[in-house]
Amino acid sequence: MSTSAPLAGAVLPRRRSAVVFSLLLSAAGLMMLWTWTGGTVFVAAAGVLVAAVVLFCLSGRHRDAFEVIGGPLDGARLPLATVEAGTEILLLRTTDGGGARYTVASSRSLVYRGQAGTSG
Repeated sequence: MSTSAPLAGAVLPRRRSAVVFSLLLSAAGLMMLWTWTGGTVFVAAAGVLVAAVVLFCLSGRHRDAFEVIGGPLDGARLPLATVEAGTEILLLRTTDGGGARYTVASSRSLVYRGQAGTSG
């Protein structure tokens, strides 16, 4: 069964990575302030930031999506509703107006198989 779906609703992981990076960088800065000043408030604030990163990464929101592996949409995450049960091949529209063919490889991943309309 082949299904065509737009890329609307795809969430790129860059935003999530930027949040984690900025929180960890802030925690490192607070630890440097602690070494320079000896103030325990900086250690406590850094601990809160690290705990926030752990909770943010363990939240299940990002696990409720298909991850696209390879091709022009590499790294994008699609909502579960995009892929219907029993779908083997999924055609996705790319940002340049073309199409990409993906196969459902596991319960949460789509693997690139070529451009839409080509063999591969």
